[in-house]
Amino acid sequence: MPMTRSQLGLVVTLPWLAAGVVLLAMTRIQGETRQAQLGLFGSAAICFSIGCLARTSLGLHDLTQDHSTAPPPVAPPAAPPGASGGARQP
Repeated sequence: MPMTRSQLGLVVTLPWLAAGVVLLAMTRIQGETRQAQLGLFGSAAICFSIGCLARTSLGLHDLTQDHSTAPPPVAPPAAPPGASGGARQP
């Protein structure tokens, strides 16, 4: 079953929301070691990169769909014989 546009938007948005929540949690934690804070920062960075990858993939998919559904370019009409402006033959 294909995903709807709103479901795709949710898939793209969730990693960024998770990154924001983790960064917010990292700033609110008191008494944790520096190592624990760096681990949370790494988790937020991973969520952010997944969000970027999801958005880029969706954008490339949309670009491909737009390109494949575009009508073929229309060729200019052919010029009638002798209309090229060349030398006349008797």
